[in-house]
Amino acid sequence: MKHIPHTVVALPWDGDSLPLSIVQWRHLTKVLRMKRGDAVTYTDGLGRIGSGVLGSQSVERGEEQTVERPSALTVAVSPPASKDRQRFLVEKLAELGVARLVWLKTAQGKNRVASPSKVFSWVLAAVEQSRGAWLMETSADLAAIDELSGSVVVCRPGGRKDPGRFDIVVIGPEGGFAECEVPDHLSSWDLGPTILRVETAAIVAASRAIFG
Repeated sequence: MKHIPHTVVALPWDGDSLPLSIVQWRHLTKVLRMKRGDAVTYTDGLGRIGSGVLGSQSVERGEEQTVERPSALTVAVSPPASKDRQRFLVEKLAELGVARLVWLKTAQGKNRVASPSKVFSWVLAAVEQSRGAWLMETSADLAAIDELSGSVVVCRPGGRKDPGRFDIVVIGPEGGFAECEVPDHLSSWDLGPTILRVETAAIVAASRAIFG
C-alpha cells in the first residue's frame, strides 16, 4: 500500500482547496515526489482531520471529521542539556498526544531551550509523522514549579507507586531538585527502580498517564 503523506494546514479553511506554504509544497513535490491528484491527509492541528488530493500548491478537500484530543495531560520538564535531546523529547511527547509541554526552570537545571519556532517545527514534524489531529501546545518561557496550577504530581525516587489522578506531571533536572524546591503539598510518583534520563522519564510518565 502506497504511503499517504499527512500535513498540517494552517487556518483559515475557506473554500474547496487549502493553500500550502512553499515549504510544504516543495517537500511534497520535490522530496516525496507527489503529483497533482495524489492522495494526502491533512489536519488543522485543532482536531479536524481530512482526506483529499494534492492540487496546485494546495490540498483539494475531501471527507473530514473532528476527533477529540487524546489527552489533557501537561508535562512540565526541566529541559535536557542538548538540543538533540530536547528535540527527541518534544517529538515523542507530541506523538503520544500530550496536550501541553511546559519548560521547567530549576535550580540545578541548564534552563536553556531551543527557540519557540524551532520547538514548533519539531511539534509539526511529530504530528505529521504520527498522523495526529492535534498540535501539542508549548510554552515560550520557563516556569518555576510553584507557578504550576492544577493537580500536580512530581516524579521522584521514593514516591508513590500509584499517584492517583493528576493534570500535570513534573520531571526535574538530571541533578535532581534542590532542597526545598518542591512544595511539600505536592504528591510524588516513583517511576521505577532505576534513575531515568529526563526525556526517558517524561516519555514513561506520559505513556502511563495517557494509556494506563
